[in-house]
Amino acid sequence: MDDFYKRTDIDKSTVELTITIPKDSFNKSYKAMLDQELSNTKIDGFRKGKVPSNLVETELGTSLKIKVFEKLLPMYLTTALQKENLSPIAPPNYKNFPDLTKDQNLVISVDITIMPEFKLGNLKKIQIIQEDTKVTDKEVEEAISNLFKNDNLGEKEINDKWAVKVSEKLKVDAIKSVKDFNGFVKKTIENQKKIVSRRKAEDDALNQAINICKIEIPQAAIQYEAEEREHSFVHDFGHDQRKIDTFLKSNNVSMEKMKELWLKDAKEALETDVFLKLFAREKEINVTDEELKTKIKEIVNNSPNIEDKSLFENDEWKEYVRRVEEKEKAFRAFSKEVLGE
Repeated sequence: MDDFYKRTDIDKSTVELTITIPKDSFNKSYKAMLDQELSNTKIDGFRKGKVPSNLVETELGTSLKIKVFEKLLPMYLTTALQKENLSPIAPPNYKNFPDLTKDQNLVISVDITIMPEFKLGNLKKIQIIQEDTKVTDKEVEEAISNLFKNDNLGEKEINDKWAVKVSEKLKVDAIKSVKDFNGFVKKTIENQKKIVSRRKAEDDALNQAINICKIEIPQAAIQYEAEEREHSFVHDFGHDQRKIDTFLKSNNVSMEKMKELWLKDAKEALETDVFLKLFAREKEINVTDEELKTKIKEIVNNSPNIEDKSLFENDEWKEYVRRVEEKEKAFRAFSKEVLGE
């Protein structure tokens, strides 16, 4: 299978492979499939397996040739992809289907969508203005007032006794007065604000980093990922259109809007994935075997309901966990570099 294809780089994200399936190889596979079909064919007047090939070819010739072509093409394509070290990020686009009725080499062109190469830009250009996380007295008063309205615990007003009762219910120690409880509520609100502020800052920093690195995902990849989300959505409803319609109606959203959201989500997810892989590579961030072992042990301990433990020994699954952990590690390192601790 040497020299059976030609590579043409169309652009930075598209490679055209022109694949030639030799007629001798095709005819050999066709003859084998025809013989198999003959052995299973029964026609009145002939014993099973003794039907003349010309009778079967008249009825099934074209469909058999299509089956042979569909069987051979993926083998040739996979070999070409391996030889060229290409990793498609979307289904191949087949062009110029050959005429299977002619006794000649079969030539077909296939467009392969690949992820372009990107370079890590100057992340020092990222500018983030973090939100103020200061908590006002009014915010504390409103939070405590809402707590009291929802559960006064038998008290007529907010007092030390109520503060102790509600603290015990919330399993908060060392609260002996309203003043103590005010301090606890203030600290809780402040921590929540810091978490929200940090997440917003990280999202902003990530978007800026993607722009700085000029990461542009091929539309074919975005479309493919969005369609995968749609397929998953339909599958979750058991392919029951009535259930899908009920869900859409109850959420006041159309299928067209859902498709828009899937496209947006797919684009953002792919951009983030590409950047974090790029960041991890440039910063030499990886997950050691020991770190992977620790993570898998954590997953196993948190999955008591999974009876088939062989999953946790699967090498492909382990590598998937490693890749996920590597991206998480890269994200933490990126956040620390740009925003500090």
